[in-house]
Amino acid sequence: MTTADPQDHALPRTGAEPLDRIAPRLYLLAALLLAGAVGLLLGAAWLRGVPLLQMLDDPASYHEVSPLSGLVSYGGVWLMSSTAAICAFAAHVGTRKRGLLAGVAAFSAYFALDDLLMLHEAVWPRIGIPEEVILLGFAAALLATLLRTRALAAPAHPFGLYLALALMAGSIVIDLGVTPDGENDAGTIIEDVLKFVALGIWTLFWTAVASAAVTARNGVQRRS
Repeated sequence: MTTADPQDHALPRTGAEPLDRIAPRLYLLAALLLAGAVGLLLGAAWLRGVPLLQMLDDPASYHEVSPLSGLVSYGGVWLMSSTAAICAFAAHVGTRKRGLLAGVAAFSAYFALDDLLMLHEAVWPRIGIPEEVILLGFAAALLATLLRTRALAAPAHPFGLYLALALMAGSIVIDLGVTPDGENDAGTIIEDVLKFVALGIWTLFWTAVASAAVTARNGVQRRS
């Protein structure tokens, strides 16, 4: 009489791989970490006298303004967060351009966080780091990305990246030279539209690059 392998009960009888490969304890650990992070944020808010609902509720609901408030800005955060996730995944499982994709993932994640929390506008200046220094850091990171991408793409030209960077450059120039004046300031509107379009093109370009990296891995596996 043979004894069944305990792992046999975790696998479908069809012999297919299990859908969920994460152990239950990891889900529990993730839940504890997330709850702990929220607890720390709420504790910090309470110590600074910030209403807890202001930290938890949707800004439009809390301040009783239109639910469309900040829609374009949030859309940009969503695009950069998506780019970060896609490129990080491709850097982990792909076989091509892994270093470049990892760098793009890190940049996109920070950009999304910076945009969401207004780091370069309201946070870093409070600790003595001027906004211009952060924007120059963005420019340096984008230039390094451009040079690395051109080297890898040669002799072809990454037109999508060129377009995204050109739009971003226009947005940054306007951002440095325009002081908002009222709710319908033309310069601010143009800057925000340019940035949103640039982020959309950025996401489209790097999604294609990430897809090619993952597809190349699948091709290697099929041949082996």
